[in-house]
Amino acid sequence: MTTIEPATLHSADDPRLTKLAADLAGDPVTGVRYRLPSGMDFAAENVHDVGSAVELAFDSGRVLVLSWGTPGLDEGLAIEVREDGTDDDRVDVSDDPHWSAVVGKPMEELAVAFFEYYYDSSVRPWSFRVGVSGGGSATVALGEVDGAEISYLPDNLVVIFDEARARDYRIVDALQSAWGTPIGG
Repeated sequence: MTTIEPATLHSADDPRLTKLAADLAGDPVTGVRYRLPSGMDFAAENVHDVGSAVELAFDSGRVLVLSWGTPGLDEGLAIEVREDGTDDDRVDVSDDPHWSAVVGKPMEELAVAFFEYYYDSSVRPWSFRVGVSGGGSATVALGEVDGAEISYLPDNLVVIFDEARARDYRIVDALQSAWGTPIGG
């Protein structure tokens, strides 16, 4: 198991990310689970408002877990890779139509976006994109759906399925849009 805490990740060329991208390259996504608060409706127009974590399972048995790392000094997006396992508080969304462009396809590209953390001016991740063969992608970012808009919220995640919307979503002090910078690119 590998965990990358937000306060320790400052650039897309970090060796841990480069290794992660190399390890997952060509590995098909086999499933997706959300960690949701009880009773939350997670679907919106090309965006899911999903609570605290998104888990992408791969054919190799690895699971990429993207979660919010808050409060305080840990604010940002945490990245974890672990062996597969399920918990009761996960909701399987693999069959959701929004995920059809990703599930079953090999991973081709990972990208990450950073912001300057106001507390100590350090750089932290706030968005992570998984791109698969055939052009499908899902961008997981800190935020929430507020009506038809996405707004920043450090202790909630959104999944954006539309490239234009991911390229347009930006938070205060962001160094990139949610679309991010390709890892190892």
